[in-house]
Amino acid sequence: MCKVFRTDPGRAWDVFVEAHPDGHLGHASAWARVLSIAYGLEPVFLEARSAAGEVRGVLPLVRFRSLTGAERLISLPFLDCAGVLADDGPTEAALVEAALGYGLPVELRQRQPLRGVSVEASSRVDCFLHLYGAGEDDLWRSLPGKVRNQTRKATKEGCVMDSSAVEPVRIFQRIHRVHMRELGSPTHAEAFHGEVIRQFGTRAQVLVASRNAVPAGALVAIHFAGALTVPWASTLEEHRSSCVNNLLYWEALRRAEALGTREFDFGRSPRDSGTHRFKRGWGAAERPLYWFQLDTSGRVQATQSESDSRALRSLTRLWRRLPARVCDRCGPLLRKRIAS
Repeated sequence: MCKVFRTDPGRAWDVFVEAHPDGHLGHASAWARVLSIAYGLEPVFLEARSAAGEVRGVLPLVRFRSLTGAERLISLPFLDCAGVLADDGPTEAALVEAALGYGLPVELRQRQPLRGVSVEASSRVDCFLHLYGAGEDDLWRSLPGKVRNQTRKATKEGCVMDSSAVEPVRIFQRIHRVHMRELGSPTHAEAFHGEVIRQFGTRAQVLVASRNAVPAGALVAIHFAGALTVPWASTLEEHRSSCVNNLLYWEALRRAEALGTREFDFGRSPRDSGTHRFKRGWGAAERPLYWFQLDTSGRVQATQSESDSRALRSLTRLWRRLPARVCDRCGPLLRKRIAS
């Protein structure tokens, strides 16, 4: 039997997710509140329990309307993966059936396809490092020589971690907004990133690196389900030659080691992209992601990447040419309609 939560799935949800070997940041109950409060999106978080009342499976979903006006349920927008997390096939099937009961297409973003469903892996891959709890010194020595040299270069170039940064979310937002404009993409509202930090509490941190006392890069790191995940990171172009991004990621790795996490998750990247090569350069392994859509009858449909859509390609070309003030004002209004 499936139960529906609209805002707060409760503590039992997260206990189940964190104990499950396939649990991921995208399954955290906090996203129901983040997406509802920051963007007014309607969460449809489905939970299946046994006859004895034990949680056996979860499926976080959000009702989402794209730039073109098409509506669907997504698990979950803006994140690498979430999807169905279940102990067995019947529970998985029950959660999918409950989702399809809303009469909308259902887009799932998973680390593995549904049982008995054949789908191709996405063009995106997730990059991660296994951590073994051997300590910071051994972690440092395990990194490729080029990464260590570039991290040392950042220090020589005047880059330092700024643990005393005032309003780190605002600093991150300013850097991220500039970076995303360079890429031709609207950025999330500051209220969105701020709500992420509020809802995840001590599990989430914004790390800021400065160069010669000027903020040069920042990232968001969240500790959940045995992993420290970096869903968003940006550096300013004028500081990238100093390898400030290396310093940021090394600091995040150090924190993951100190927390005793089993894994450091760099997040998704398009295969063979610059960010993919950067992450692989740290010695990261990769795993496929399965993004696919079920139509209202449950049949698998080919899911076109948003970045391949004509509307988004046109927006990307336009965005790079717009004045910064226009991007700053309009970006969040558009970003809440772009699921990637």
